[in-house]
Amino acid sequence: VGKRIVEQLEKRGIGAVHSDVNYPQIIEDFNFTQSYDYSRKTVLEAFQTHKSLMYMFDIHRDSQSRSKTTVRIKGVDYAQVYFVIGKKNPDWEKNLEFAKKLHERLEKLQPGISRGIFEKSSHGNAEYNQSLFANNILLEIGGPYNTLEECYRTADILAKAIAELYWEAQEVDSRAKQ
Repeated sequence: VGKRIVEQLEKRGIGAVHSDVNYPQIIEDFNFTQSYDYSRKTVLEAFQTHKSLMYMFDIHRDSQSRSKTTVRIKGVDYAQVYFVIGKKNPDWEKNLEFAKKLHERLEKLQPGISRGIFEKSSHGNAEYNQSLFANNILLEIGGPYNTLEECYRTADILAKAIAELYWEAQEVDSRAKQ
């Protein structure tokens, strides 16, 4: 799904990168509870390698049932997007602001495709490396019972929403420099 989003962004003239590091395969004695410690290195490397990054998305799938992760729109099933903001991040409000913008844009493009925003304050990580960057959010796209096609449909709309926000930000930035 991450690769699909990158492809769709690139079609819209936006450079994007995707990491498909599989930590359980490469880390000896992998410990699931340390997943964000492992991925923190990948996030930091991405920022060092790609200094112009504007947005960062950590893509997951929800563990909920199909009835909670799927929406039918005009007779077609889509995997829903669920935004997760970690409130253990001291600056979580900045990430929340970005999530709200993206949620609103998604709902404008395809009402019902977003399940909303979950602000997580306890149990587990609840920071998700979001403290590294204000425009960094965890996205749950569908769940284990969604098909790849449903997730791709959603990824295409999500990429369109991201692209619209990106180009609007570029427009504002270019006007500010004049």
